[in-house]
Amino acid sequence: MKNKTLEEIGKRLVSARKAKGYTQEQLSNVSNLSIKMISAAENGHKAMRPENIIKLCESLSISTDYLLFGESAKLRSLAEYDEIKQLTPKQKEALSKIIEDFLSAFE
Repeated sequence: MKNKTLEEIGKRLVSARKAKGYTQEQLSNVSNLSIKMISAAENGHKAMRPENIIKLCESLSISTDYLLFGESAKLRSLAEYDEIKQLTPKQKEALSKIIEDFLSAFE
């Protein structure tokens, strides 16, 4: 039986990889991780080691908060507002991306 958390992380990993336009092989080359490890993570078959999570997030330009929890720490800190609490997970993900992109423009 698959772990639901690992499945969700895997879905976000696939989404981020495809958004970046990478195949599993290209992500493997960029991150210096095996295709087998990436495939297992995307399919929710195996938990990743912390250093591999960091490599993938850096390679995909996503936060570890997004990969692990589906939203950024910044968005979680805003979640006390009722309007944000009522958003669907997909809307929260989109808002998190907008905030991260906005803030990165000023770095």
